[in-house]
Amino acid sequence: MGESEWQHASWVSTLGKWAWVIGVLNGLIGIFWSLFQIFSFGGLILFLGVSILGQVWNIIASIVGIAIALLIIRPKFSNPCGAKDWDALYGWVLNLGGTNIPWMFIWGLILFLFGWYGWGGLAV
Repeated sequence: MGESEWQHASWVSTLGKWAWVIGVLNGLIGIFWSLFQIFSFGGLILFLGVSILGQVWNIIASIVGIAIALLIIRPKFSNPCGAKDWDALYGWVLNLGGTNIPWMFIWGLILFLFGWYGWGGLAV
């Protein structure tokens, strides 16, 4: 590879190293915001006929996002990014027949879906 391909390696490595922290922060903000809405507007939400289950779902989704960030993103993605072990990341794929789908994309998409406003998976 030429020099132009590696000019962004430093900030990509830094972003990847901290991707799990971004996922955890996303989950914590989602939990705190949902609890705030339940405790602040709980009576109003019930008065308007809106279900509190939406906020409970946000809390569950945030917990799932935190678990993914800690149990999968940190050891499988952030640690190799911090060490600039690009071969480990390149080889971390799901092989479906002749198609290789990067696990980074899959877990980033899952964090995007389970994250608060979707920004948790963007760093992955």
